[in-house]
Amino acid sequence: MTYESLAASSGIPLPSILVRLLADGKTRYGDGPADWKANWSDYTRKAQPLLSCAYDLEWIDAEQAGEIVENWLNPNFQDARAFVPFAISGAGDAYCLMATATGEVGVSLIWHDRDDSAIQAASFEHFVFEQLVESAADFEHLLDDFSPEQARECVLANVRAAAVYLPADLNLALEALISPQSLDEESDCGMISSEIAKAALSVLPAFEQERVAVVPRWLCDKR
Repeated sequence: MTYESLAASSGIPLPSILVRLLADGKTRYGDGPADWKANWSDYTRKAQPLLSCAYDLEWIDAEQAGEIVENWLNPNFQDARAFVPFAISGAGDAYCLMATATGEVGVSLIWHDRDDSAIQAASFEHFVFEQLVESAADFEHLLDDFSPEQARECVLANVRAAAVYLPADLNLALEALISPQSLDEESDCGMISSEIAKAALSVLPAFEQERVAVVPRWLCDKR
């Protein structure tokens, strides 16, 4: 199983940025379970994998994605709608590539126990950008394992690592986000204010979230 085969079977093309992240090993957790267990703190703070600063997001490999499609987000279960999962939450909700109403490839978090979700980002690159902005505004979730200074280090490392993959306009917005004029040095839970975050997100084109009907995972074997 590969992401290329998942894309081909679903009819959903892989975004070029995701292809590059996969090829560069930027969605891997170290060099295997033992390496990750021994060195996860250093890896996380150094943006390995990318979006290590994000709240409740765990990258998955193609085999895991294929299992999710086979057992849950299968067009046969989901009224012919196709999905390509690329990450999960701690509860088993799936971050997926999906076709939008206009035929583009957007990103949705599909809840495992609800009968609907929403396409929340117009593209994969917008999704990555939004995750970085949200992490800069609120990194409280990192404080279970890191000091505020280390959490800032983690977010900054991710912003810099993402610069290799994101388009120029989004990189300019991220540079402005972490400029000395934007950073909040007083807060222990975030690097920027909500106003700065809102201004950063305003560079994205307007996108109205599309609601999507989803059969919950636990009902799929009963259809």
